[in-house]
Amino acid sequence: TYNYATHHRHSCIAARAGFGDLLIGAGALICEANGFDPGAKSNLRDSMVELITIVESFFACGVAASVYARADDASGSFMPDPVFANIGKLLLATRIYDMHRLAHELSGGLIVALPGPDEDHNPATAASLAEVLRANPDVPYEKRIEVARFMEDLTASYQAGWYSVISLHGGGSPTAMKQEIWRHYPVGEKVALVERLLDRGLVDDPARPIGRNRQPGRCCDSGCTQPGQAVMVPLPSPAGGGSKSPA
Repeated sequence: TYNYATHHRHSCIAARAGFGDLLIGAGALICEANGFDPGAKSNLRDSMVELITIVESFFACGVAASVYARADDASGSFMPDPVFANIGKLLLATRIYDMHRLAHELSGGLIVALPGPDEDHNPATAASLAEVLRANPDVPYEKRIEVARFMEDLTASYQAGWYSVISLHGGGSPTAMKQEIWRHYPVGEKVALVERLLDRGLVDDPARPIGRNRQPGRCCDSGCTQPGQAVMVPLPSPAGGGSKSPA
């Protein structure tokens, strides 16, 4: 289970990137249904671009974690790059609420102010609602409320709250991801780079805390034995001092 969390966080990136695609698409549609063009309204365009930036940033980390994956001999599988996998999951965990906020900026309050679906088929109110709640003359009332309720389901429903919490804590809380990023990131290599540029001439002490982790996940030159990894140890010499080849 030593690499389960990294695999889990890597897969979470793909799941929330798909969720982000839904928010982006619904945000654009609801702007259109409300009678606005994000390309012409800078406030809506800014919200759309920020939402796109968040979603594609953590998705890019997921792609990078796959591209830089390494064979894990102990488990017989490939291990996503732990730095990119944990950064991507940390981004989505800490920005999921911003994604909802941006979606709400795009949608307006309509998503929680609509009459219930039962009113859609109430002959006493249906015609009036269709007239009052229509915004863009090119988008029928039914289509406007359809995308509004879809946005409600994604961001302002019981299920939406559940998705927010599992995005924050699923696969480990943000502190756990920060620990893994720090553990695997080769800070020591960056320190060595700057010291070469500055020619500081500091004592070359491998035990210095700030320059210790020169290889991802290792605190010493040899590295630690991973759980489940086979370890070769010298066998005792057979009696008589001779050696035999296996049959």
